[in-house]
Amino acid sequence: MIRHWLRHLLQASPHPSTAADSAAPPPAAPGALTPTGPGDTYVLPRTRQEQDRLDLQHFALRQFLGSHFLAPVRDPRAILDVGTGSGIWLREAARCWPQARLIALDKDLSLLRTPLPPHCQPVQADLLSGLPFPDASFDYIHQRLLVAAIPLTAWPGVLSDLLRVTAPGGWLEFVEATGQVFHEGPHQARVRAWFETLAARRGLHLTAPLQIPDWLRSLGLHPTVRAYETPLFGKAYGAPLFRRDLLASLQSVAPILASVNQVPLSLVEETLSALPAEWERQRTCCGLLTVWGCKP
Repeated sequence: MIRHWLRHLLQASPHPSTAADSAAPPPAAPGALTPTGPGDTYVLPRTRQEQDRLDLQHFALRQFLGSHFLAPVRDPRAILDVGTGSGIWLREAARCWPQARLIALDKDLSLLRTPLPPHCQPVQADLLSGLPFPDASFDYIHQRLLVAAIPLTAWPGVLSDLLRVTAPGGWLEFVEATGQVFHEGPHQARVRAWFETLAARRGLHLTAPLQIPDWLRSLGLHPTVRAYETPLFGKAYGAPLFRRDLLASLQSVAPILASVNQVPLSLVEETLSALPAEWERQRTCCGLLTVWGCKP
């Protein structure tokens, strides 16, 4: 049944599918900001620079974790990539499991690099409004670094809906930043406070992913949990890539950080410029959590 449904979805149209059966917006011009609606919670701008940053982040995580596939998945028939972004994880999964049907899900598909492999299909839908899929549709669901898109109060419902569309014996997998900073210097502390203020305006809580294991347990799963400290100093474990990734994300929101916190943009820019040296001096790390569990 899963194969039949996915085959129907993939063959229905050569264009991205949407929950409302409407066409997806065209990709943004290079460097241009994709317009967002008043209810959009996502903090970072949707630009070509953001697309490149997401790809860089992908390789940083690969260097640090050693693999992009953490759950012991075997021969999945249907795979869902939640918040697909540029689609780089989806492409690797498509190469690893050429027999599977893969869905790239995102509220905004302007960052998705196309064309996708023939057994992949983009679907435009808002995770916060419910997944547009039948129950037990997927054998493997992957979600990565969406803490800047999911309000604190929405997390339990999101996880419940992800479990709904997971087939019995299927796997849920999460890779999330935890909002924790280890060996923090004064410049980093200032930036963190600024960003937390911005996030709070949109109902986001940067440490929410720390509750994912307990939320999954309340849904009947027995998740495997790994907590890490990703380095922002030195040259090992993907540190140079993590530095570039974090600095690029902060620079992209510098104007809004200044506006929301009512501080001069020049102060924000000066503080961001001081971060790399401080990270090196303090040996700063950021928290990362990986969680995966099998649906009974």
